Amino acid sequence: MKSRNLHQTLTTLAVGALFFAAVAQGAPKPPNIVFIVADDLGPGWVDFDGSDSRINTPNLERLAQSGMVFSKAYAAATVCSPTRAALITGMSPAQIGLTTHIPGKAGKERPAPKGGPKDAETLKHLPLELPSYARELKKQGYATGFLGKWHLAGEGSISTKDGIVDRRYHPEHFGFDSNIGGCAYGQPKSWFDPYKNGTIEDREKGEYLTDRLGDEAVAFIQSNKERPFHLSLWFYSVHSPIRAPKELVQKNGGNAYLAMLESMDNAVGKVLDTLDATGTRKNTLVVFYSDNGGDKPTEWLADKKGSLLEGGLRVPMAASWPGVIKGGTTCDTPVNSMDFFPTFVHAAGGSTQAIPQLEGLDLMPLFQGAKKLDRDALYWHYPHNRPDVKYFMGSSILEGDWKFYEGHGTIPDALFNLKDDPMETQNQVKANPELAERLRGKLNKWLVSVNAKMPPPVGK
Repeated sequence: MKSRNLHQTLTTLAVGALFFAAVAQGAPKPPNIVFIVADDLGPGWVDFDGSDSRINTPNLERLAQSGMVFSKAYAAATVCSPTRAALITGMSPAQIGLTTHIPGKAGKERPAPKGGPKDAETLKHLPLELPSYARELKKQGYATGFLGKWHLAGEGSISTKDGIVDRRYHPEHFGFDSNIGGCAYGQPKSWFDPYKNGTIEDREKGEYLTDRLGDEAVAFIQSNKERPFHLSLWFYSVHSPIRAPKELVQKNGGNAYLAMLESMDNAVGKVLDTLDATGTRKNTLVVFYSDNGGDKPTEWLADKKGSLLEGGLRVPMAASWPGVIKGGTTCDTPVNSMDFFPTFVHAAGGSTQAIPQLEGLDLMPLFQGAKKLDRDALYWHYPHNRPDVKYFMGSSILEGDWKFYEGHGTIPDALFNLKDDPMETQNQVKANPELAERLRGKLNKWLVSVNAKMPPPVGK
């Protein structure tokens, strides 16, 4: 084991040496990559996607205007942990075997409705042997940093004093040079310093967590401005409990949710301003995204977080890369969480040919104006109970405008045409039985191909 680690270290140093030699000879510097992920933020709650006048997110608007807004960005899952696993690995939650959020209370499972199946088996941490885009970027000589919510490191965080269940599964073991904030927590134990988080050093009593993450992002960029860097800035905002600094709550008419949004936007502003000040903005890809649909519903989408309807899966997304992505543009092509792995690695000059399990596609063609990707469908698998929403236990496929939902015996199967029926109110299974069966067959073929875990038979 020691010799292998030494070999990996020497390989990393050799790659870094080759990179700096190339820069010295005038070769173009690989782009910096900043990946900003919000928590539980659905479409309609940031300025760039047509939100209402109460919302104050000018920095996200600045980011969007400098690049491309994705109107059909999807999360890999309806809840946080499986989407985060998909982001890191480029694999679907079904293929990973981590298909629902890792519970804060160990062994907690939502009860099945009367006559319905129990939850399928799911992992409680992200396996170390899976791919990681951070590891791949390190091979390319990148400095890599993680800030914020991880939620992939074991169950039972609520009963801990510091959110640490098993350090072996923290971000630093997936290719990140540094980690501030990432542990087993799915939500902060405290939004204010002292944070009660074993991966954040308390600094100033009363300091707000989102402000702190913004400051740490600034420090990371400043420290690594002379070399290619990647920063994953994964906010805990706007997950419950809904808390924000008093002055921001007052500024937003007593609305703490809007204050949380503004605080997150202020942190994004710190990132953009620092990129400008360090002269790195022109060579930086910045992506803003969310881990699932909103816990606070989107008015023009059906349902919310936890649902396989659009309100549980659609997320706001914008990408900016001066000189590569044309400013003020919009992309209507569906994209999902697994696409970021190949996008980041290829942008850095790396290859993913030796990682056959990847399910995502490189978004570069869309960044450069292409109207579609070489993909005919998106898939989801959520074999778990969450009866606070309409369509939970099930799997689904999106092909063009048609979305088919298979309810695994808990909820009736459904077929929706999103173009004609964006709120998914008109079940077309009986009106289009041949289409429904074709999509069912395609969905089931995918489930088999990724060895998806299914809910146990009723009564088992």
